[in-house]
Amino acid sequence: MKFEIGDWVQAKTRNGEFVHGFIESIDHSKGLAKVFVVRSDNEESTGKSTSVLEHWLRELPSYAMDEESSLYNLIDLALATRDESWFMELTRSLAARSGQECQAEGYSFRRKAPVNRLGHTARP
Repeated sequence: MKFEIGDWVQAKTRNGEFVHGFIESIDHSKGLAKVFVVRSDNEESTGKSTSVLEHWLRELPSYAMDEESSLYNLIDLALATRDESWFMELTRSLAARSGQECQAEGYSFRRKAPVNRLGHTARP
């Protein structure tokens, strides 16, 4: 299977750690991929990059952004990875989806009131 930079993958490292993240770079000649770890069974690996053999990579299904809650989750991930351009792209998409306006400088948007699992809106 051919992987590309930016693909979301699961993998097992040489140390036996199970990691979940995205590909930062690939060296096909050595059969290695550099993966930025978003989640791992070893908490010390989270937020760092690790090298993984290509044949230990498993592609994750693509993430559909059809729900507003999905966008909030991706925004949290963009913040965690400190990816400012992705954050701006996601927040613009959220604002457009919500019918709210974006301000180019000092970006702001209003988040809707929280809704509990029963569907009731929380009162301020």
